Amino acid sequence: MKKITLIHTVRSIYDSFPSTLEEAMGEKIEMTNVVDEILVSNTNKKGCFNDWNRERLLADLRVAEEEDSDLVVVTCSSLTPYVLEAQDKVRKPIVTIDCAMCRKAAEIGERIMVLATAPTTVGPTVGRINGELERMGKKAEVVSFLRTDAMDALKKGDVETHDIILGEEASKHPGFDTIVLAQASMASAQKKVEEATGSTVLTSPSSCIEEVKAFYGKK
Repeated sequence: MKKITLIHTVRSIYDSFPSTLEEAMGEKIEMTNVVDEILVSNTNKKGCFNDWNRERLLADLRVAEEEDSDLVVVTCSSLTPYVLEAQDKVRKPIVTIDCAMCRKAAEIGERIMVLATAPTTVGPTVGRINGELERMGKKAEVVSFLRTDAMDALKKGDVETHDIILGEEASKHPGFDTIVLAQASMASAQKKVEEATGSTVLTSPSSCIEEVKAFYGKK
């Protein structure tokens, strides 16, 4: 049986993503879930991802070694830069939730909107897309917009309001051919944003699942 360790910082992703992944894979998977909300809350409090957070993240990643998992999947895009920093210290392959999405945005986008609901996600996502553009030798415009009130609605369980806010925000800024929903927790808004803009809207869960399937040689 395939074995995957998943690291989450948002409980709603822990509640939804593992079953979505298993369904997409078409088989039962042995999963170990680590939910570590403090990695983001402490970063917000301290204003940076400090050494304490780095040590904690590394310990979370090494759970996969203890569990002898095939793969680590990190579902928080705010963590991606620090996961990439730490990957050489972990004896298991790692997939981050947003790397495939950012790569695809760079490949197809000319004017790219990054829409986020958490401030800790904006810099890593924009930086990742710009890094992919630089690697490709391609020029494209990347602009970010932040709506923390959408996250507030989601934390209250109001998914509909969350999605409406993001659809309305995206519609205020016409002319973007590609829109990136920066966090996995925003995936529910994909349809609203597509309807509001007519743009290509990318979400990280679906891109990440394709990367996991590729790791296992599945189509």
